[in-house]
Formats: sequence, structure tokens, C-alpha cells
Amino acid sequence: MLRPLESQVREVEQATGERIVLRGIKTPDPTVRGRISSRPGYLLLEYRDETAGYFWHYDIIRELLALVRQGQRDFVLYDWDAVFAQLPDDVINEADK
Repeated sequence: MLRPLESQVREVEQATGERIVLRGIKTPDPTVRGRISSRPGYLLLEYRDETAGYFWHYDIIRELLALVRQGQRDFVLYDWDAVFAQLPDDVINEADK
């Protein structure tokens, strides 16, 4: 079972010692899923959020958090990159196993 997203953000903040700010974005490039930007005092995780009322962006945020755990900073996640982000076992849905 997936842990709540807020607790995953807090866990990554504690592990990295950096504050994480989440922001939904709309981008003209449909292949951009999200990006990580290192800012003074925090990491900005921006995720594609184009469909109001749906929670598809949760998967993107989880991928970005996994990349931060792996040490990625100033990174753009494209649709074709999603297969390369190694998600920890606790992030993978039981139905996917």
C-alpha cells in the first residue's frame, strides 16, 4: 500500500536536509512530466498538472522524490525518462508487483 504523499515528502526532506516545495505547472512541451530545481534554501519540484480533479500527478511527484533521493538536482523528467527512474519498493503499488 502506498504511503501518503505528504509523509514521503517529509521523509525526503529529512534524508536530504533540504526543504521541498511542490508546484503544479502547465508546459507547452507535452513530453515534460516534471522538473527538479535547486533554489537557495529549498528544492522546487514542479510536476505536470493539466487535468484538474485527477491525481495522475501523484505518480510524477513520487518519481521526482525518488530522483531526489538518488541525488538528482536541476533535472527535467520527460515521458521517456520515467522508465529510468528507479522507485524504491515502498513506492511501487502492490498491484504492480
